[in-house]
Amino acid sequence: MKTLRKTLIVIPMLVFILACQAVTRPIEQVQDTAGTAAAYATQAGEVVTQVSGLATEFAPFETLMPDPSAMPEFPGNTFDPQSPPLAEWNGIPVMPQASAGDESQGMYVFKIDATSQEIQDYYNAQLPDLGWETTFSLPMEGTAILLYNKGSQVLSITIMPADGEETIVMITMQ
Repeated sequence: MKTLRKTLIVIPMLVFILACQAVTRPIEQVQDTAGTAAAYATQAGEVVTQVSGLATEFAPFETLMPDPSAMPEFPGNTFDPQSPPLAEWNGIPVMPQASAGDESQGMYVFKIDATSQEIQDYYNAQLPDLGWETTFSLPMEGTAILLYNKGSQVLSITIMPADGEETIVMITMQ
């Protein structure tokens, strides 16, 4: 029941976030939009909590949307990782074709020369074998948000186009 409530709250927020993002915008505009969406998500979580009176019931919802002011700093540009990619991050496999990756607390970002669909297919094939269940999937042309859960853990995989042929994949775990 908790998962259903989370899903019913997260789905409209994710649709709103993706509706606000245009795939052709520069990376700087996407970062600004993500910050605004995170602020809206935090406010929405607070409103839902106040209206329902179930503060402890919805506390995990706030952890799904990052607070930009609390985000740890990546070396350089968050959406332009430069370090050699890891084979796996916190038990989550990183696609073998990844060309670069950077990690920070609760987040791993990597670049790859693959389509959004290839990335979705990879994780939809790999994660169930590791005990992760698909909670939510919102694919759009060139972009996607995938949510998985395993017990009380929530895994988010965000796929977005980068400059040129590459794609950026951001993995977060709460």
